[in-house]
Amino acid sequence: MTALSPSSTSMEQRTDAAAVPCFADSHTHLDYPDFIKDLDGVMGRAAQAGVVHINTIATRLTGVFSQLKIAERFPGVAVSVGIHPHYAGEEGDCSVAAIVAAASHAKVVAVGETGLDFHYQFSGASQQELAFRNHIQAAKVLDLPLIIHTREAESDTRRIVDAEGVPERGGVLHCFTGSREMAEWGVAAGLYLSFSGVITFKNGDNLRDIARHVPLDRLLIETDAPYLAPVPHRGKRNEPAWVVRTAESLAAVHGMSIEQMAAITTENYLRLFRPTERGVGGVTTGAEPFKPQLAYAIGKGLYLNISRGCTLRCHFCPKWVAPVVHDYDLTLIRNPSATEVLEAMGDFSGYQEIVFCGYGEPTLRLQTLLAVAREIKSRSTIPIRINTDGLANRVYRTDVTPQFRGLIDVVSVSLNAQNEEVYNRHNRPTMPGAYEGMLDFLRAVQQHVPSVTATAIDGLEGVDMAACQQIAAALGVQFRQRILNRVG
Repeated sequence: MTALSPSSTSMEQRTDAAAVPCFADSHTHLDYPDFIKDLDGVMGRAAQAGVVHINTIATRLTGVFSQLKIAERFPGVAVSVGIHPHYAGEEGDCSVAAIVAAASHAKVVAVGETGLDFHYQFSGASQQELAFRNHIQAAKVLDLPLIIHTREAESDTRRIVDAEGVPERGGVLHCFTGSREMAEWGVAAGLYLSFSGVITFKNGDNLRDIARHVPLDRLLIETDAPYLAPVPHRGKRNEPAWVVRTAESLAAVHGMSIEQMAAITTENYLRLFRPTERGVGGVTTGAEPFKPQLAYAIGKGLYLNISRGCTLRCHFCPKWVAPVVHDYDLTLIRNPSATEVLEAMGDFSGYQEIVFCGYGEPTLRLQTLLAVAREIKSRSTIPIRINTDGLANRVYRTDVTPQFRGLIDVVSVSLNAQNEEVYNRHNRPTMPGAYEGMLDFLRAVQQHVPSVTATAIDGLEGVDMAACQQIAAALGVQFRQRILNRVG
């Protein structure tokens, strides 16, 4: 665990010239009944106060629609999709698939809030934990940051996040009021810490001391409105405009101006949530829009690039440095829809094979993959292949392979090693039990797909190709040897 250290002044120095404060309320609940009668007034006061970025947080999947209606009305409002731990036992479906499906709108920039709340115990601990774990995996599938709620559950929160792995896009401990140990763990885990009006309270000395030692590039501010109104509004309904009071308190703690703190926390908000990538706010420059390479030809095959996320962080994979294959730049700034993929494919009748294989792991976009595959099958008899790491069942916590029947003709799975130690060393999975999960997937998928192959890369230190071939034979699947640094 990395101890907190006094804040660096580098960001402070970069923001000395900030002229007009611009604030980001990273966590509020604009769909709550408290705002029904005067939402326009609330948003007007926020704009007057300089609060130009607002993240409104869903607490139930069934409430996402109302959040999106608000976000569509106000350009600077983004949405996060999740199930509050209070409601983990009430929502009918808290599966990874359900969370992913609810997050399909372009204005969704995060997953959550999710986590553990053992203060009221409105939902059972096991129900909260299952929902929390599923949210973590959904954030990985969606390649979005995670918003974590934790109350009287610090050790269990750490245990679950450490076991599941922090999403690649990171996340935030929202409304932080925890211990110094929790703050240290959060910083070491790569999370942001968001402070609310609580930091302005008279009895908040300990919290202010913790905040003083949080690195500047990990600080966020929020209202958690309509709750936790800051001083001098304490006891009243909170609203986004009042996030300025929290920023003032945090600025005082760090010995800087409100303009500097506004610039720092807004920069952090934009770095974590990347709202402009999702079409939230931003400035139109007149430049040509980014056109991702969603379909690309190699030989007689058409390859489909549908996911920017991945469950592995293989040190030998070029996409983490330069995602270029056969001169195709496969960079994705967001995950494409099935419609966008099909449009990019154009007339595919001349190809001999269609392959789901691109920047990221295709099964992390399972519903998109299946939708595209169904459309392909409705138009042609061209074989469809999936190149995969074989971790879909581990991600979705259920056997997804029956859904491939009749749609997928070939599956190629990256075995890559003869044992877990060598596999973890090279593939660096983001979740525990990945190696066994991959082997289980190979056992399951051959029941539903006509042709299944396990592959391994010759040239990786410690990989025994003969042993890998024997594993494939024992599993009843084919084996193919790949060459290191040869892609596509």
